[in-house]
Amino acid sequence: MDEKPRMQPRARPRVEVDYPATFTADQLSGSGTLKNLTIAGAEIQSQADLAIGSRLSLSIHATGARPPIVITVAVVRWRRSDRFGLEFVGFDGRSKQQLEDMLNPHDSSSPL
Repeated sequence: MDEKPRMQPRARPRVEVDYPATFTADQLSGSGTLKNLTIAGAEIQSQADLAIGSRLSLSIHATGARPPIVITVAVVRWRRSDRFGLEFVGFDGRSKQQLEDMLNPHDSSSPL
């Protein structure tokens, strides 16, 4: 049964994206499309049948030449039809910094 999440104010704004993603949860693996993203979580559209509370690993295949961003542990916090809300709990290596850099682009050039 689909559950409607209780909406809470966000500490960080969501960034609208359209990135392919793959995931693995227990005996299930699948794919989907990230629809929005923050440093703390994401909304993914997928046909996978994941229950609220499911733990999974997630690879985000962002555009550009960067390697996939690997979230080692994400938890399904809500589900509605073919969309899931994920909370990011654990990151692989530099993935958290890579995600922060992608969400907060800055000009790294120094003034002359």
